[in-house]
Amino acid sequence: MSNQEDSQLKLKGIPLENDTEDMQNLASIMPKTYENIEKSSRGRYSTGVPVSFYDLDAMTQGLQRGSLVVVAGRPSIGKTSFAMNLATNVAKENKLPVCYFSLELSREQMSYRFLSMGLGIESGRLRTGRLQQDEWVLVSKEIDDLSEVPIFICDKSSIEVKEMSSKCTKIKEKVGLEELGLVIVDYIQMMDGPNQESRDKELSKIVLDLKEMAKDLDVPVVLMSQLSRDIEKRENCRPMLCDLRETQGLEAHADVVIMLYRDEYYYPESEDRGIAELIVTKHRLGPVGTVKLLFEPQFTRYRNLAA
Repeated sequence: MSNQEDSQLKLKGIPLENDTEDMQNLASIMPKTYENIEKSSRGRYSTGVPVSFYDLDAMTQGLQRGSLVVVAGRPSIGKTSFAMNLATNVAKENKLPVCYFSLELSREQMSYRFLSMGLGIESGRLRTGRLQQDEWVLVSKEIDDLSEVPIFICDKSSIEVKEMSSKCTKIKEKVGLEELGLVIVDYIQMMDGPNQESRDKELSKIVLDLKEMAKDLDVPVVLMSQLSRDIEKRENCRPMLCDLRETQGLEAHADVVIMLYRDEYYYPESEDRGIAELIVTKHRLGPVGTVKLLFEPQFTRYRNLAA
């Protein structure tokens, strides 16, 4: 009998022994996969983190752990507002810590926006203290409520992925839970990396490092991104994958890409005033398509459309 025939006979004896730390035989993976399928059928298991936007959750089955999710849009379209709503929904509904890296807004600026979102009071009135007598009670209550929400904000403007990962690990240890709910980076174009050869290569390396961080921490990482202004030269300004700005790494390495679009941003008299479109243009594990939400920019708030 030849060595090749002998090897083939040995392979028929699945499951194979001698898995290594980094390499695991498919036969030893499948029992756990079957168990998860069984649990899912009974509603007891999900690999995704629900974000409480029902149509988006239905499309993605929640943001998958270990995945890199890119949310992109033009300036002032509502990216940071969307990120803050994701953070609030995940932290409140799932009772899991959210790490929010705000490279543009300070913690104090964000605190007004979180308050505005919860209260339905314009942040401008909050900043100036122009409140009615009965609103002061509401503000105090909302501050108490937000104090119980596990959202942790880092507003360091210059930070590398390695430091982000370290801070997230410390939050897990501080809270005493085995997992994080979400990590948000707002936004990629403000990050610096060690590779100065070209901006495209620098950002591509950052994207790869963030994806590795998502896998290491077993958490969805949501990365906010700007879109190219070339989008506004087209008659139809709904964004496409090719509109991702400055780096091809975003398109290549993201597991999910969501484009934000508001028709009234371009056409103030649009019939779709107050409607935001979440255009899922890439989804490794599922369908693509468009989800619509209500958007109240004055309150930094996204809401589900009424059924």
